[in-house]
Amino acid sequence: MYSFNLIDKPWIPCIMADGSQQELNLKETLTKAHEIQEIFAQSPIVTVALYRLLLAVVYRNFPFKSLDEWEKHWKKQNFCQETIKDYFDKWHDRFDLFHSEWPFYQSSQPRKNSFSTKKLGWGFTAGNAARWFEHSWDDEENPISLSLATQWLLTSQAFAVSAGKSETLHTKNAPWTVGAIVLVQGDNLFQTLLLNLLNFYQLPFQTLEDKPIWEQEKLWEPKEGISPLGALDYLTLQSRSLYVFPGEFAKTCFFAQGLSLKEDFIDPMCVYYPDKQEGWLLWKLQEDKAVWRDSQTLFSLSSKTSNKLPLALNHIATLTYNDVLEKRRLYQIQVIGQFLKPPSTVIKFWRQERLPVPVDYLDEKNKELLDKLEQAIKLAENVAWKINSHLNKLAELLIASTSDQKEGRKPDSKDVKNLVTHFGGATQYWAQLEPPFKTLLVNLPEDQELDDNQDIIYGQNELKQWAGVLKKAATNTFLSITKSLDTSSHNLKAVAKVEDAFSKDINIALSPYLKKTKDQSA
Repeated sequence: MYSFNLIDKPWIPCIMADGSQQELNLKETLTKAHEIQEIFAQSPIVTVALYRLLLAVVYRNFPFKSLDEWEKHWKKQNFCQETIKDYFDKWHDRFDLFHSEWPFYQSSQPRKNSFSTKKLGWGFTAGNAARWFEHSWDDEENPISLSLATQWLLTSQAFAVSAGKSETLHTKNAPWTVGAIVLVQGDNLFQTLLLNLLNFYQLPFQTLEDKPIWEQEKLWEPKEGISPLGALDYLTLQSRSLYVFPGEFAKTCFFAQGLSLKEDFIDPMCVYYPDKQEGWLLWKLQEDKAVWRDSQTLFSLSSKTSNKLPLALNHIATLTYNDVLEKRRLYQIQVIGQFLKPPSTVIKFWRQERLPVPVDYLDEKNKELLDKLEQAIKLAENVAWKINSHLNKLAELLIASTSDQKEGRKPDSKDVKNLVTHFGGATQYWAQLEPPFKTLLVNLPEDQELDDNQDIIYGQNELKQWAGVLKKAATNTFLSITKSLDTSSHNLKAVAKVEDAFSKDINIALSPYLKKTKDQSA
């Protein structure tokens, strides 16, 4: 009889405090959480799926009801080993991947079909949701380790994509298929888990019957449009009816639709923004836009532009403004998710981005600071638009040298678009800005002056420096592209016609910020 118990067997990839990498079992991961820097798996969505499980166990064992209780535990800087041991002793059998009645995170109901474990895999996806570069088939067996199978099992429950019919019901997206998940990162795993707990907030779906899936005695049936029993049920929701067939390695599995949430469910670990027509819309990763370029949405708690932010960010704000955590502390957040464009079921990419977050941005009264942050981002967007405009002009002249003349030949718009895409100007420009933007993000709250009414004005110095960064990035981008052209007289003439207008346009856009007088830079 095969057994793989998650409490005893090493399967969670950890980066330790000294930078070394180790695979630990579930009990070790929690009892040594203060010695672990972070969880770090083969892909970011596997990583955050592991965090989801760990949060469920911690939430169940340490149900803090007040700020004082949370603060006392925070100061201990470790989880009580006795509490963890007693809990895992009580529920030990339920964490066995191959338990005869309660296989961990799986369905024990009768099943007909079987697939390769690549059906679970996020590096070997198959079937209707296959990645564009993957040419494997569902029936090709590719044995994987049981530790990897467990990681993929958890990831499927959180991120699986709707992909047609299944043996049970038509498949629906899992809870985190399309949203961007936000985690606050502490100095170690212990801090990260405590900072992301949902304890202090009365969730609208919370009930007294709330339990993690492995404690629930009633066998569940695949069902659509459910509301979780509470935070624990939400964190351990089984979106797929899965079963890994027992063996020394994982070769085949059952894979079908499980439970799906109501369409209007508001996920407490994601960001939502208001729309007049459609209500609350889920904030998603964008294919051509890094997270930092939308950071004003990510932090907006102000009454006029209020978004629904992850409860972890509310948690930080609450703890800070009640003097439980120090006000000057700089937090790191991780934004993790995957991108697919409906109706396609193809996952185009996964992404994990980290941003430093001074807690000042989370003060709902601090709209002026967020306005300055938005101003900085819009300024960068404006410069990007001007770069693209002048590159379009350059492309037109390169294709048709008389296109700037009234009676001159006009190039085909598709040819112009293709050439501008070939230049890669947008990619070059934005790639230069992320590190300086993170510096701006950290320094902007401290860049304060008082106006005549004794109101705080942010960004007098930082926005000036940011404008200088944008000018340099724009100039570098234009020079890089023009220098890559051959030195034919035709090309040189085209560049000469554009470069002066380009420089003038960028200077006009940035001059209000680059001038030294305060009234001009405000």
